[in-house]
Amino acid sequence: MQQNKLVELTPDKWGLLVYLNEHDAVDLTTIKRFMNDIAESRLTLAEDNLSVAEKLLEIGLSNRTVIHKSYYSMYHAARSAVYVQMQLDVKEHRTLVGRFKKLLTRQFGDGTLARQMNNWRTERIKCDYDIGVKVRDVVCESAISDASMIINTSKNLVEEF
Repeated sequence: MQQNKLVELTPDKWGLLVYLNEHDAVDLTTIKRFMNDIAESRLTLAEDNLSVAEKLLEIGLSNRTVIHKSYYSMYHAARSAVYVQMQLDVKEHRTLVGRFKKLLTRQFGDGTLARQMNNWRTERIKCDYDIGVKVRDVVCESAISDASMIINTSKNLVEEF
């Protein structure tokens, strides 16, 4: 299966595409549509992870997994927004949080959601690797709430592209 090369887009490649579009060498509308498709698939994955987290909390099963799924919903949502708004496909978690913070600060003057995401990144690591971690329901509810806010913010940023 051949990978979509637009996933590997970088700011310098984006600049070249804009230049070629301005000189009628490529159609930027089509490229943006393909990029939106990639971002939308990541948003769908984010929503799926959030849905699983909500169901797990509802039935009282594995709060550690609720944190895991909530964090990954944030991760995929933020990755979609950074991809279309900054033309960067960031996979590394800490780097993604930094780029997401930069994007939120640029767009809204506030990086609070990215700081919250970073806190959940740390909690997710504890839940995945520290066997003694206990997670209360109220903490899970907070993670789900933050994930929902990050998904909604990311959706708006993707739609704006």
